[in-house]
Amino acid sequence: MRRGRDRRGSTPVNPLKISAGVRHVAKVADGTEVHFAVYGDRRRPAVFMGPHFYASRSAHDESFTDAWVDCLQREFLLILADYPRGIGRTGNPQGPAYNPDVAAAEYECIADTIGLGRFGWLGYSFGGAMGIQLACRTNRIAALAVGGFPPMNAPFQRLIDITAEMAKAGATLPQYIEPGVLGSTIGFYTPLLNWSERAEISRLSMPRLVFMGDRDGTREDERALPLADSLMAVEDELRGLGWQVRWLPGEDHSSAIRPEASLPLVQAFFRAAL
Repeated sequence: MRRGRDRRGSTPVNPLKISAGVRHVAKVADGTEVHFAVYGDRRRPAVFMGPHFYASRSAHDESFTDAWVDCLQREFLLILADYPRGIGRTGNPQGPAYNPDVAAAEYECIADTIGLGRFGWLGYSFGGAMGIQLACRTNRIAALAVGGFPPMNAPFQRLIDITAEMAKAGATLPQYIEPGVLGSTIGFYTPLLNWSERAEISRLSMPRLVFMGDRDGTREDERALPLADSLMAVEDELRGLGWQVRWLPGEDHSSAIRPEASLPLVQAFFRAAL
């Protein structure tokens, strides 16, 4: 992740870009204020853009949030939060105390703050994992788009191990992400080691899409998470459960989130589903 430099790695830049959307604050159970932004017309179908898309972000945001928002807000009401806690303007990361039930409750609090009932969910990588848990634990998700994460057969132990190594090594994070977020990530994934994955996924009935680059964590890179392999192993099962599975040829984990790679298929999915 780049921090405070342009793509040539030489010129300092403004490290934090504040969203131009309408700003709101949700106060969760322990009093922490979660900052979020809303874009678009309230009469349009709502889409919550989960992690990898934040209300506050770096000037050279590599999830290309601005391009996604500029396009999708023409058809949908968009909600982007500085969340999990420790992102952007939202403080007080929870570390190991964080878990999927806490995430579900706090996302519901954000939605309740603006009177939002059900909504589409778009999440990439960790945001995809987050959306799956919200869909399984609440009745708020009307359509679910998961990018860069397998809805079943997810390598949770590898995710925990890699995140723990990053925390131990003092990994350099973007300036808008507090180090405590790494502990929260471990807290989120740890209960999922014993989660009834197939039973829970099989209960989902809303429109569901998973998209992934076919080179996401390929075997040539021993350090990469085998996300494409994990999804391929359960692709037929997911299709049988009603998921749309879309592969992005030649894309890896970093490139599949580029708008030119995946935005058109996500836009078409929500257009049909909402």
